[in-house]
Amino acid sequence: MEPVVRTKLGIQARTERLVSRPRLRAILEAAAPARLVLVAAPAGFGKTSLLADWMVGSETAFAWLSLDAADNDPARFVRYLRAAMAGDGPAPQRAPDRELVLAELVDAVVAVNGPFALVLDDYHLIEAAPVHSIVAELLDRLPPNGRLVIATRADPPLRLARLRARGELIEVRAEDLRFTTAEADALLRGPLGLELSIADVEQLAARTEGWVAALQLAGLSLRGRADASRIVREFGASNRFVLDFVVDEVLGSLSAATQDFLLRTSVAARLCGPLCDALTGDRDGQDRLESLERANLLLFPLDQERRWYRYHHLLADLLRGRLAATDPGLSSELHGRAADWLERHGAVDDAVEQAQRGGDPARVIRLVRANWMAIMHGGELWTVQRWLDALPAELVQCDPQLSATYAWGLVLRGDATGVEARLDDAEHALQSGSVATLDRRLVPAQLELIRAKLSEIRHDFEAERRHAKLAIERIPAGVGPVFDALLRGDATSLMAQAELLAGDDVAAAAAFGRSVPLLRRGGNHIGVAHAARELARIELRAGRPRQALERCDAELATAGDAADVVVAYGAVHLARAEALLALGDRAGARAAAVRADAVARAGGEGPVVRGATALIAGLDAEPGRATNGTRALRGESLTPRELEVLRLVAIGRSNRQIAAELFVTVGTVKTHVHAISGKLAAANRVEAIARAREAGLLA
Repeated sequence: MEPVVRTKLGIQARTERLVSRPRLRAILEAAAPARLVLVAAPAGFGKTSLLADWMVGSETAFAWLSLDAADNDPARFVRYLRAAMAGDGPAPQRAPDRELVLAELVDAVVAVNGPFALVLDDYHLIEAAPVHSIVAELLDRLPPNGRLVIATRADPPLRLARLRARGELIEVRAEDLRFTTAEADALLRGPLGLELSIADVEQLAARTEGWVAALQLAGLSLRGRADASRIVREFGASNRFVLDFVVDEVLGSLSAATQDFLLRTSVAARLCGPLCDALTGDRDGQDRLESLERANLLLFPLDQERRWYRYHHLLADLLRGRLAATDPGLSSELHGRAADWLERHGAVDDAVEQAQRGGDPARVIRLVRANWMAIMHGGELWTVQRWLDALPAELVQCDPQLSATYAWGLVLRGDATGVEARLDDAEHALQSGSVATLDRRLVPAQLELIRAKLSEIRHDFEAERRHAKLAIERIPAGVGPVFDALLRGDATSLMAQAELLAGDDVAAAAAFGRSVPLLRRGGNHIGVAHAARELARIELRAGRPRQALERCDAELATAGDAADVVVAYGAVHLARAEALLALGDRAGARAAAVRADAVARAGGEGPVVRGATALIAGLDAEPGRATNGTRALRGESLTPRELEVLRLVAIGRSNRQIAAELFVTVGTVKTHVHAISGKLAAANRVEAIARAREAGLLA
């Protein structure tokens, strides 16, 4: 998984150069009863600057997240949402659980002594329905002192009419954001340092229709001009004409070297000195960025250290358009240079975007091939799908690994739709004779693993076993110990899971036992931890808590330091807590559950966190309740996924709603509900909820 980009978590505006707008601040400060503050207007109307101005000196506590197209991946969005909440704290290194983050955010807002606002900037870049769903749920859960602030070019698909009718929506639109003459005068005289007559300011405000981006660019073009009044009179009525005109004036006043620097570096969304050097071939990138910032040329720092910058979006668009029109070959070359630099520095998603902008599908394919597995293992399945969707469909269809990767993304999300078609594409590509040798050797085993997972989604456990066995048979010789162990270990784990879900704990234990050394050899710590957890719970269900505890202790000892940094080991700590509780060691069980909570919370492993907190709550409750909880755990313990389903059932979710929320099928939900009822000895949902509350499994 890529590291968190910290520049997304702060104000992307220079607060010391903002024009204060008291009339709009008054609207925002009056937003206390509102759940949602919507600032919606076209590009260049000062939405971000207004919110930054509001933050300066406000008694409201803020968290800020600047969105981009990559945040359409729900896992990435949730990870960055949590990072925004953490502020300067450690950023999560794995995709945190959606439910956990929402609960954490609500708890954090409640803990704030006063009003709190979460700002989502550039929300118009979000198109994914699952992300909109997360935001809608967040809106519903906000406590009275919290509000969500959305800055966007287009209205989000939220229930705005309902919020408006309830008085829970504050709206700031383009008409509100247009600069008045007084505000235009403050902008031109203050940050831009111009001395214009009030008549010239009025005319300039009228010509630009109060559009702040045009006002800023116009002001830059007027600096140092003795004939400013004449230039103002010559501005056309069209905003686009104004922009073209003033950019010509701005660029024309700069040296040829500075113009070339602006054009070459405009291809990148975020800039730092070394990246600029890669684009220009010079070694003065950092100095030039600092010089442009001092000259107020619409360059904004993105961090306190002044390492990362961005151009004003409209200026960047105009510069890129000019570069593409005047030298399209150079434009493509620069996108390639940017992609190379970003890839070398671990910014894979940005590198893919640069390759896409540069019209280089071959580079995109290479980047996807090299990085899809790591990104998916980080939970960002939608990111890989976005990469593939941006490629011409025929390139994906004729490439066996890309087709298989697309199918992996679908089945790992629990979505059976379209998987068969992707598998057929991969098979046809393998038979075409035009694919690389490595694909011919590795893809067939992957296809069987995907079919095994697809069978699990369809509750066909016999087919899951069969395809997992076929996957093992199709692992080619000579691919190296890591690939061999990775494929073989995954296949064996799938067979174990099939036996587990089919109710054969003996066969499942044997298969998990075979998978562990393979997974360990392949460096798959998460797979090892999963197997250890399931093996311990099999022992518990068999009434052997001592053996379950020994298995957990042995695995944690083997893992060493990894047990505290790999989030999946939180599940092993939780299984250990369950074993201790079954042995009657309440203090030891609580300590193990606290450790499980800490390890899992560090990486956002929500189901484990909820299982650990439920166990702790049961132990901390009155003795009668704790005893009932002990009896439930001494019988058949609920798995973290079953606890997750149980919680959703308890708050009234239907099977279909639970399936959509957890990205699984309705049939899978029914299977979990049936297992929950059996383990709690409940005849129906209502009785299951009552027994779970009695046992301390629900708060």
